[in-house]
Amino acid sequence: MLSRVAENLYWMSRSMERAENLARLVTAHQNELLDATSSLSGEHAWHPLLEVTSMGDEDSDEGVVTYMVSSRKNPDSVINCVFLARENARSVRDQISEDMWLEVNALWLDLKQIRGNDPDRHSKICELTIRSALQFRGIENTSLPRTDVWAFEQLGAYIERADKTSRIVDLPHFLPSHEVSSAWNTMLRACGATAEHRHRYGGEVDAASASALLLFSTTFPRSVRFCVRMIDDLLHQISGTSPGEYMNEAERATGALLARLNFSGVEDIGEMGLHDYVDSIQMDLNRIGYEIQQRYFLLRKDAPPASAEDYVKGRMQAQASMQQQQQQQ
Repeated sequence: MLSRVAENLYWMSRSMERAENLARLVTAHQNELLDATSSLSGEHAWHPLLEVTSMGDEDSDEGVVTYMVSSRKNPDSVINCVFLARENARSVRDQISEDMWLEVNALWLDLKQIRGNDPDRHSKICELTIRSALQFRGIENTSLPRTDVWAFEQLGAYIERADKTSRIVDLPHFLPSHEVSSAWNTMLRACGATAEHRHRYGGEVDAASASALLLFSTTFPRSVRFCVRMIDDLLHQISGTSPGEYMNEAERATGALLARLNFSGVEDIGEMGLHDYVDSIQMDLNRIGYEIQQRYFLLRKDAPPASAEDYVKGRMQAQASMQQQQQQQ
């Protein structure tokens, strides 16, 4: 498979996953703000989401929501991520199923129909994106053969999902102390994990049970551990390396993180603190993404960035800039 094709498949899927996860987080946080017990309001209400998603800062409440959901200036906004997913899908239409293309293209066209003066535009964008992303995943799982096309496409989704779940788990770190207890419910809703948590732990939600589910579950498909195991399996499928061995740095880094998660639990978080523990996971995931880029996508040895996180952000922003220029032409 051509490096360019593999990269387009990877970023098509990763962008779609990023759009869905951000839409989920915005929706869950909005529902939390509507709760009468929440003290968050005004311009400070959305700042925790800007922090946890590393999007920077905005001055006004309205500006923050627009920046996260519908701004074309923000390369990581929901609508820009959908645009990137669609443009990457268009580049590999001969590799993916017709129904996959139709779904992502229809989502983009539907989002363009939402007027800028619609008072419910942000809610509509998030709702459409979540529903379409779920349909997109269903279509890919029932229409793509389990070849390298499927493997690279899945790889992008699981790396992005692991990263966003880890960031969502870090949300309490950016909230006032009196709001932390309600954050666990927001986290579960954002990850679609409310029902699974109730099934496992009953109705009471606390830091230990929510963290255990979202970080260490071997069966919940949005947990970090589940995602990293899938990344490990996919990398070995692509390279043909036997399980438990590695032939490149991406496989080595993934295996190391998976081993740490396999032999860790909530009790280990207490030694580092949740924020530092999650931060270390995010750095490992950024390193894995960087090594995948180096191994499979780069045609030349570029100068290494200051960090793997800078590299991943740079790639996403470069794609956004390139696609916006193409749209304006």
